[in-house]
Amino acid sequence: MKAVFIRKFGGNEVLEFGERPQPQIRTREVLVRVRAAAVNPRDWMVRSGTYPFRFTLPRFPIVLGGDFAGEVVATGSAVRHFSVGQSVYGMQRAFGGFGAFAQFIAVHESVLAAIPGNLDMEHAAAVPLAALTAWQGLHADARLVPGEKVLVNGAAGGVGSFAVQFAAVAGARVTGVCSARNVQFVRGLGAEEIIDYGRHSFTGGERQWDVIYDAIGKESWAGCRTLLPPGGRYVTTVPKGADIVANIATALSAVLFPRGRRCRLVLVRSDGSDLEAISRLIETGHVRVHVDEVLPLESVAEALDRSRTFHTRGKLVLRVP
Repeated sequence: MKAVFIRKFGGNEVLEFGERPQPQIRTREVLVRVRAAAVNPRDWMVRSGTYPFRFTLPRFPIVLGGDFAGEVVATGSAVRHFSVGQSVYGMQRAFGGFGAFAQFIAVHESVLAAIPGNLDMEHAAAVPLAALTAWQGLHADARLVPGEKVLVNGAAGGVGSFAVQFAAVAGARVTGVCSARNVQFVRGLGAEEIIDYGRHSFTGGERQWDVIYDAIGKESWAGCRTLLPPGGRYVTTVPKGADIVANIATALSAVLFPRGRRCRLVLVRSDGSDLEAISRLIETGHVRVHVDEVLPLESVAEALDRSRTFHTRGKLVLRVP
């Protein structure tokens, strides 16, 4: 099969586009013919050797990519929920070895969901990691309550654009932080208020939000804790060392101070049931998927470079031949 892979860590010069063996499936795994794969920051982190969870990576050569959409072409003997020919999408598990930037990927059936009927392959591929990160961060980590005030930093990006929509659907009052060019886009996602970070810093005033969801990790617990009322939660997708310490400390202190401020870290999990819940919101039109651009798989270097700017609107997607 054709695939994008690396034999060592480095810059774009280590990327190879060529032939790799088609993966073999185990009893509860599904073989998917990949039609589209989304680009995420962890893809260029893996390529460069800066991925925080390097211990989960397989041996070289490593086929990059975690998000995918395609059709089931084979199932293991114990697979019960999917069948050959079904259109599915998902995110490879942490210890799954990545592998989405290829024509075929083998995944455990628990990570998969049926593609919503109103999405094509490219838009479906843009959903899993970004949407699951936003969904789990708001519901499992922040435990969002209807009526709360939520600020989303990086509101126009892949994770942020889903976080704004999920918070709005849940009945929260959403403030989105984005650049001037994305003001109308983020407002259209459901944000009641916009802060243009080029003109104002949301950390510079005395306003408070019940939840601050830092979708791009540009801030920190130390810089945001005073912006939280009692019981407020700072949630980050890109934790710094001090944030990890704060996560542990505030979790322990919650036993004595239930209304204390909390720092939470989003460690996204591949979860087909969560993805099914997200799919229902997409199918009913409550959540939209925005793809910035679709590029051919051979243009993976350009896509990784653009992802590193953190200035894309929605997601970048690769079309797999």
